[in-house]
Amino acid sequence: MPHFRVVLVEPLYEVNIGLTCRVMKNFGLKDLCLVRPRTSISDISRIYAVKASDILDSAVIVDSLEEAVKGFDLKVGTTGKLAGPRNVIRSVVPPWHLQELVSYEGKVALIFGREDIGLTNEELSLCDIVVHIPTSDEYPIMNVTHAITVVLYELSKIIHVKRKLRLASTKLKEVAIKYFTEVLDLVEFPREKRSKAQLVFRRVLGKSFISQKEMHVMLAFLRKVHLKLAEHVVKKS
Repeated sequence: MPHFRVVLVEPLYEVNIGLTCRVMKNFGLKDLCLVRPRTSISDISRIYAVKASDILDSAVIVDSLEEAVKGFDLKVGTTGKLAGPRNVIRSVVPPWHLQELVSYEGKVALIFGREDIGLTNEELSLCDIVVHIPTSDEYPIMNVTHAITVVLYELSKIIHVKRKLRLASTKLKEVAIKYFTEVLDLVEFPREKRSKAQLVFRRVLGKSFISQKEMHVMLAFLRKVHLKLAEHVVKKS
């Protein structure tokens, strides 16, 4: 299995912090990270954590989401708010799509947003993949701890899968995105559309759970494409 970190962004209520610890222990997770909590962490959190106070005691508190996910191979965001088909930032998959993750080794951050406004578009743009839990149109937004429970349950359903693959590292994916960006320049892709194209490419890599070996093949291909296009541009000039 990968190493999973649960990230709570600016949690507002102590109760939810405590319950998150309890849910994590239910499913065997231990790594909790809090980004700029908007509440004190006192005995209330400990009461709701019940027998998971060890997770609360070892929780990491950081000042930014970037710090919380530094060094993680895959960043999984969550949202209860859907958007139109052209909004690639909120292009989502259902939670059972994550089940394949248990076949891999690596570091995965599961990012959950604020109780009041969730994750911002800027925060979701940092994610390799975004999960949405299908709910009733009448009352679609879940409590954050309920959402955590659903996601962790989906991951736990195939916990004994035997196949083991290494997830492509963040460093390798950034190299691929760099090549992709340079290819966009070489083919004179419209500048106003490049940031969207880069995000779509990042999400494709994220949704595919691309392995380390697969990424090396992808990089070899992108490098060859880049070199050929660069040679063509030089000859043309």
